[in-house]
Amino acid sequence: MRGAITGLLLIMAPCAAADPNLGDHSTHLSEVVVVGGPGPRVVKSFPADGTEVPGGVLVVTIVFDHAMASDGWSYGWSAQGAFPLCLAQPRLLGDNRTFALLCTVAQHRTYLMEVNASPGFVSADGRLATPMLLHFSTADTGPRSMHDALLEAGLTDADEPIMSQHYGGGGVSISSTSPPPAIP
Repeated sequence: MRGAITGLLLIMAPCAAADPNLGDHSTHLSEVVVVGGPGPRVVKSFPADGTEVPGGVLVVTIVFDHAMASDGWSYGWSAQGAFPLCLAQPRLLGDNRTFALLCTVAQHRTYLMEVNASPGFVSADGRLATPMLLHFSTADTGPRSMHDALLEAGLTDADEPIMSQHYGGGGVSISSTSPPPAIP
């Protein structure tokens, strides 16, 4: 039920003027806080949905419209496309909205990534992100260097997209029950 009614705070306090018909057990509701609005959604990605990129090193970026928690994420495979070979976990960048995932992709392939199919991406205030499919293909050019992949994704070394971080767990990536990515 995580995410369904997050941020709900109920404070029950004894009433100063208790109703004689209720005895001494009466309480009143003193505060209710509910985080409103829809959950986070992806507003930008690299590669952009439906585009073509060179084969080789690829930094996949997913940008949300809300500040996100770093300890929850979910990327998954789909039967309609290959899944890139990626590090086990993404990195939340300093803007707290962008996740970067280092991958490699083969030339002449179609890729499909399910983003948040197994809910894991969650906003800093606890709302689950809306799932999406990211579809892209690769051209016959490549391979490219790590430096070129960072620039193409709009990142620099200063963004530290690949540096290790302390990680509390909670994310989901390709599991051992997923079919292995096809190798050309």
